[in-house]
Amino acid sequence: MKLTVSRLLAAAALTLAPVALATPAEAGPARAIVSSWTGVWRNTNNTVHIKAAPCGANMCATVIWADDKTKASVAARDHNIIGMQLLRDFRESGPSEWKGTVYVPDRDMTISGTITMLDRNTLKAEGCFLGMFCQTRHWQRIS
Repeated sequence: MKLTVSRLLAAAALTLAPVALATPAEAGPARAIVSSWTGVWRNTNNTVHIKAAPCGANMCATVIWADDKTKASVAARDHNIIGMQLLRDFRESGPSEWKGTVYVPDRDMTISGTITMLDRNTLKAEGCFLGMFCQTRHWQRIS
């Protein structure tokens, strides 16, 4: 009897261990971000690909590919777009929403931005200058 109870307790512990390890309280906010928009994304025109990943406790996205026209446009400002961090220090601000800053290479400026995850494979990025002049871009997940 004692051996059977011990085996049952051990089996219960092994069954519940993965659930306990995956609790959001222990994972913290960075884990929720990582599971949602970490990955490689392309813009609607397929002219830029970015890789989104944690940067500290926040999320950032860096250009990993650009078409020749985009490379030339940014190079005219003496910058290389490959390796450029476009989405910076995004913090979760609500369900499926993050706020941070967006670097706009063709204007050489940084503006406030919001990322909204529309579904698992679609991001909506909105950037605003002076809170009035806003642009929206959509990104599709590649991987």
